[in-house]
Amino acid sequence: MTTPTTTLYARAADGIGLPDALARAGFRSAVALLSTPTAHTVAQVRDGDCRTPAGPCDLAEVFEARIFNPEMELRWLHEAGGLGRAVVLGEDEAALPAAFGDPLAPLHAIEVLAAHYLLWGRPVDDTPEGWTTLYTARVGVLRVPATVSTSDHRLRLVAREYVVVEPRHGNAYVGEERLLGLEETPVPAPARQGEGRTP
Repeated sequence: MTTPTTTLYARAADGIGLPDALARAGFRSAVALLSTPTAHTVAQVRDGDCRTPAGPCDLAEVFEARIFNPEMELRWLHEAGGLGRAVVLGEDEAALPAAFGDPLAPLHAIEVLAAHYLLWGRPVDDTPEGWTTLYTARVGVLRVPATVSTSDHRLRLVAREYVVVEPRHGNAYVGEERLLGLEETPVPAPARQGEGRTP
């Protein structure tokens, strides 16, 4: 029998607006991915306030949000009338807000894997302090609340994947993923012509 190595805890609340869910989660510092019908925004959360370099975020049009730091992730999905379902996830059950809805069944992982997602775009100049402006012709401009130390570095999203075992047949699969933050990473040098090819 495989012994679980990590437990992921969660609490859920239904019929809650995003501002209320954010306030109940109690983030002091976090990153927010906010989706509206017309835009995707990466914001900075400080003491429950969601902001970009242009100012406070208007959360009224957001239909999906993922807000996270290394300790906890908040997910919110709009359902109707500005209200939706919110879930908070974390490995420390005591760190989850006790007043945030009801506890869900814990997920017992046999292994935890590091996952990384490279963000589109290269850093460009004219960025407010504490932020990086990413640009690519395909996507356009995106400002991200993270810094890049050198121009040959990029930004990536950091996550953890929780591998669980299906009890009936014993198959292992990724049962959940939790976002942790943003970090810079070196860009691999492009291969010269002919490198990596076999004759």
